[in-house]
Amino acid sequence: MNPPEIPAWRAMTTSDLAAVAVLSARVHPNYPERPEVLAEKFRLFPQGCFALAGGKAIAGYCFSHPWRKGAPPSLDTFLEELPRDANSYFIHDLTLDVSMRKKNLPAALVPDLICAAQEAGLPHMALVAVNGSAPFWSRMGFQRTGDEAIQAAARSKYDADTVHMERSLE
Repeated sequence: MNPPEIPAWRAMTTSDLAAVAVLSARVHPNYPERPEVLAEKFRLFPQGCFALAGGKAIAGYCFSHPWRKGAPPSLDTFLEELPRDANSYFIHDLTLDVSMRKKNLPAALVPDLICAAQEAGLPHMALVAVNGSAPFWSRMGFQRTGDEAIQAAARSKYDADTVHMERSLE
């Protein structure tokens, strides 16, 4: 009997989107996003989209893209286009199936996200930490954003436990 395949991060493909939407709905019932909204993020910036794949199953995903420093984009809202004056790289969502947690798999993706930000010419990264993920992101070099207006905007778009975090790449 062969051992189970160890999941690894790879570039997301269009054929992954249906499985990503199912995983998103299952893992994030408090932060729902329509499959069409997720597909738009992929269409707008595919080089910032990753899938955690083991065999044929999708066990995690990440959507990230250029954005502006400040308030994060709203959940379940079409971006329509990426800002031409982007000055930050936004990690919209890094999600794992519950069975993949505590395996340090997100840490393996962070260098790829940094590389995507640098290739896009962006000196800054930002994200919204939910579900108690702020300590992980702190270990990855992100800090709580000091601007309380940005924190309030993030909480209004997600929930009261949300933490807006950022990291300089300079």
